Amino acid sequence: MSFREKSTWVLLAVTVIVYGLYFANTIGGALANGVPEVADNVRLFGAVVLMVILSIIAHIVIAILSPKDADTADERDRLIELRGDQYGGFVMAVALFSTLGLALAGASVFWIAHAALAGLVVSELVKSVSKLIDYRRGV
Repeated sequence: MSFREKSTWVLLAVTVIVYGLYFANTIGGALANGVPEVADNVRLFGAVVLMVILSIIAHIVIAILSPKDADTADERDRLIELRGDQYGGFVMAVALFSTLGLALAGASVFWIAHAALAGLVVSELVKSVSKLIDYRRGV
């Protein structure tokens, strides 16, 4: 398994764990207790910081375990990255229009912001899964 494939696995796992917990707590709380009056930016900031820290630590571990692979990217890696970006970008565009639909429908800022964040997270998940499929199948 190449460094880039390991990196994709790590980012997929970290994204699912961190944002899964974030959305479970935030949306679950909003559904149980109603939409909060004041934005809880601390929880979102904490999720982003945790995502960055876990990703950095995991990439350092991967680079230490296979240092010769950490700096190489060939034509196949670039093509897989491009295809993943295309699929993720398509999902992000659909999410953007959905978020605009929420805004036009008069939804609260809480739901609009979380729909935009969910679109970003889902697009990253689609990108990662697409890349992993391409690595396994070959391009």
